[in-house]
Amino acid sequence: MKSKALEINLECYRVDVAIEDKYAILQEVMSKYYGLRDGLNTFLKELSHPYKNWEFIVREARNYSLNYFHLLKNHPKGPDAATLLANIFNNAILSESKVEVRADAVDNLLLFLQKIIKDSGRDIKRFIPVIDSSFDSIRNYKKDSFFLFVKSFYQIKRLAKAILNHTHELTSADYQAINLLLLKYFKHTYSYWLSEEDPFDWFKNEAGDIDDKEPFDEIFKYISHKQINKWQSMTGKIALQKGIDSKKILQNLLELPAYSQIVEIYKEIPQRLVEADTKNGKGNLWKLIFLFHIMKTPGLSIIYEEALRDINRTLSWLIEHEKAGISAN
Repeated sequence: MKSKALEINLECYRVDVAIEDKYAILQEVMSKYYGLRDGLNTFLKELSHPYKNWEFIVREARNYSLNYFHLLKNHPKGPDAATLLANIFNNAILSESKVEVRADAVDNLLLFLQKIIKDSGRDIKRFIPVIDSSFDSIRNYKKDSFFLFVKSFYQIKRLAKAILNHTHELTSADYQAINLLLLKYFKHTYSYWLSEEDPFDWFKNEAGDIDDKEPFDEIFKYISHKQINKWQSMTGKIALQKGIDSKKILQNLLELPAYSQIVEIYKEIPQRLVEADTKNGKGNLWKLIFLFHIMKTPGLSIIYEEALRDINRTLSWLIEHEKAGISAN
């Protein structure tokens, strides 16, 4: 039996919704496919609803932006429709939804931009305004939201490479929007890793006495604070160069390591620690110690699942070999 309070709450959400006029562009662009009409109108009504289901909206926006981009590409108002879809993702990111929904919107916006850049072909010039506008919007996000872009699987650096590769035939390509975004992206990337404890310093404290530190210097070299400070300094020097809209600055920025590349180095270190042990049988213990470090580092959440599986395997190995040692004695 429903409570009176629940009935009142449900009544508040029962609203007759008319599709807002601004979404007429999407209806027009998608009109070629009659079978899309009902689903599209349901999506647009949800967008026009005062109490939006952002999880549904993000999922549907992904469908229409990725699976039907060919309709946008071939329609005179395609760039306007693309701008509208990009804004839908941006509104989801700015909403008060769960972080998982907002992160999904981030991923799908980046994926949509990648789709536009790679699939628009000779029409890319028509879509440059929506691409650049989206880059500017991403750059203007505050720290917490921007970090969702930094950590995304669909990397900003990958988008920048795509822009470089797909605009080489344009005689007047302007790279200011992507260059400014990359500068902020790299500054945030390196600032984050510098805010964490230097991993080699942490490891030395946890692992205890290490007879020969030279192999470890090489293992930890590219995630050390010393190295990351160098990359941060290089980013600052590039920012001071003239011609922020130039291809040369874009090419210089693309030589810097991305967030995901640093994550990959972290991912490889546990096995390298095993291989570094040639004398005292501590390799798997060192590996386990560093795997726990990965699990305590928020910026490595994308590899938590894999690290957890590796922890279980390594623990099993250590337990079995300890039993074997006891039996032998």
